[in-house]
Amino acid sequence: MACARCGGLIVKESVYDREGSSQVILMDRCLQCGHIEDPVSARNRAQISQSPTQKGKVRRDPEHPYPPIQLAKG
Repeated sequence: MACARCGGLIVKESVYDREGSSQVILMDRCLQCGHIEDPVSARNRAQISQSPTQKGKVRRDPEHPYPPIQLAKG
């Protein structure tokens, strides 16, 4: 299996849940770049990409705090 970021080798790694429980979670980790892909983040990423109702924010340039420089007529 190849990493989506760098193309490196992906290995399965079992880790304990962060919240102190004894539950073991199986994750994919890239040996080259260290990218970790767990089932929860993969599911969330898939839901975001499939959501047709998600509205994109319009990026606007902020207004400059000072007025533009006026050239002297000469």
